[in-house]
Amino acid sequence: MTPSLPEPRSVDLKELKYLLFDVDGTLVDTIRLILDTFHDTLRILKMPPLSDEEILSQIGRPLHLQMRDLDWMREGELFAMYSRLYRKNHDRLAKGIPGVKEALAVLKERGYRMGVVTSKRSLSTHSDLKFFDLDTFFEVVIAADNTRHHKPHPEPVLTALELMEAPPAQATYIGDSPYDLRSAHAAGVLAGAVEWSPFPRETLQAENPDYWVPSPQSLTDLFPGPP
Repeated sequence: MTPSLPEPRSVDLKELKYLLFDVDGTLVDTIRLILDTFHDTLRILKMPPLSDEEILSQIGRPLHLQMRDLDWMREGELFAMYSRLYRKNHDRLAKGIPGVKEALAVLKERGYRMGVVTSKRSLSTHSDLKFFDLDTFFEVVIAADNTRHHKPHPEPVLTALELMEAPPAQATYIGDSPYDLRSAHAAGVLAGAVEWSPFPRETLQAENPDYWVPSPQSLTDLFPGPP
């Protein structure tokens, strides 16, 4: 059952107590991993290639929907091949984002309650968080297989808030894609856009983010401590 939608409202960042984060491109750098795995999948299955720009434009959407758009009759085959290659390539191509772990440690010490909302599936999400030693910072993880609807729908964000018993007016969702920002606004929370996003700044600006995060280190300046 989809949680009811609150009325969007704007609040000062100093009033926030709950911080939600996307994963790919926000907490970890999996962009090269995603691109290479996509290219290899299409090549092996002898499907028309996609440009980097075409692949990047879909980051933030669940993988099974991306594969369905490519060829609905081969969705399962595409998904399985991509998943196998992703696991194979992961440790070689996935990178941490400098400053993320340190900033999360400060935010947790200050008393913020934090969660993850992602379009990745649960298994790969928890694997990535553990691989980069980020798993201990989050009390809630909402992945693609935890909700019926996906970003840009508000359900993933609303589900995280519900589990944390967090009022939308005291929460924000921070991400790197248009789908993250749309989901945040639809859920009635402030939307933060990271400036290390693989998306062009103008693409994110078109979604009217409530604030920008210039670097992982700047998270500690934006969020001095919950009220």
